[in-house]
Amino acid sequence: MEKNQFPLESFPANIIELVDEANKCYGYNKDFFASAILTAVSTAIGRSVTIRFNNDFMVSGLLYIVIVGKPNTGKTHPLKLALEPIIKRDSELYENYKKELAEYQQAKKDDKSFDAPAPFFMKTIIKDFTIEALCSQLKNNPRGTLLYMDEIMGWIRNMGKYTGGSDIAFYLSLWSEEDISVDRKTTDNLRISKPFLSIIGGIQTGILSELMTKELLHQGFLDRILFVMPQELKALEWTEMSVNAELKDFYFQFIRKLFDIPVETVGEDVVSTILDFSAEAKEYLISWRNTTHKAVLQENENEYYVGAYGKMDIYVLRFSLILQMMYYAAGEEDMDKVGLRAVKGAICLADYFMQESKKVFDLVFVKDIRQEMSEQKRNFYDALPEIFKLQNGIKIGMEMGLTFDVAKKFISKNKTYFEKSQKGIYKKTFVDDEDRIQS
Repeated sequence: MEKNQFPLESFPANIIELVDEANKCYGYNKDFFASAILTAVSTAIGRSVTIRFNNDFMVSGLLYIVIVGKPNTGKTHPLKLALEPIIKRDSELYENYKKELAEYQQAKKDDKSFDAPAPFFMKTIIKDFTIEALCSQLKNNPRGTLLYMDEIMGWIRNMGKYTGGSDIAFYLSLWSEEDISVDRKTTDNLRISKPFLSIIGGIQTGILSELMTKELLHQGFLDRILFVMPQELKALEWTEMSVNAELKDFYFQFIRKLFDIPVETVGEDVVSTILDFSAEAKEYLISWRNTTHKAVLQENENEYYVGAYGKMDIYVLRFSLILQMMYYAAGEEDMDKVGLRAVKGAICLADYFMQESKKVFDLVFVKDIRQEMSEQKRNFYDALPEIFKLQNGIKIGMEMGLTFDVAKKFISKNKTYFEKSQKGIYKKTFVDDEDRIQS
């Protein structure tokens, strides 16, 4: 039950400073903000650069991320700050689109034989959409798109609303970076070569069970999600401080530098810049996969753990690409090869997200309610016997550094954590059991 922390040291120095500043000035949770930056970088790179493990296997930096927390614990604000450069870029592109559309409409008005294709708005971030609209967006934007939702359950609940069936297979294919063919009622069939879609959104802890269903588990959808669920979230406090303007400007230029990498197309096919691993980086990665990570896969029999951990074979490659490009955009390294630093950082990220997946699984499927508690209260909960008197429980809490009122309130007011069997007698609703996670 040790606290799992985002491996921020894997990031470039100025980005680490930005995350620390946002935490100090705005109270933004570091795990939330760092994960949002990871997504912003993934989106800015898009399909412009891919990483090659061998001649037959290449991947992009595509990510599916869900951040988890109770209401009013600051999920939305870090996302908006991390995505602000992309949102600004979309606004600029929209203004250019309006001018081009006006010129196009005028040209058609002036010349009835004018038959040039109409301009389209090649935005990056999409929120409200149908599958058909999303496919059109992916077709028009070869670099790629970000699906961004404050509350991701709106997206999950709408799956199949417009298609009459499940859309899960569609998103599984996108995650696997397969070419997409779409049958459309209104126009000709649509083929999308190497579509790129990253996803990020938030969800409240209390409705996690709506997302974490057995159906989505068996379909393999949950395996592909990178969860972020910090254990000691607090409501944000107001301050008069602001993030250093030069640091924020650096971040804008950092994201723009990634967007400046061109994406070429040959016919309908996308041509990406390909990065290979350095010899030492590849040797280190293979050693990790065939020893440490292989052991993790073999030791875990639980179906969800194995599924989520297994997808880290792909995600560690994606993390390696994203980190190398972050070092390039920050001016710390070149983008000719993926080096040992990026691979070591990618492994740290894979370890972090595996532990976050385990926390979410334990909370939903194992009903391990300790995952929601602060470290101090978690230790207090573990120290309590399965059945106890209130006065004895308070005594244990005070011996562990809690005040009388805090210990009493924690026991008597948390019906999720305790059952009151009779006056003054409480029973814990979760008791640790080493056999609890076996399927």
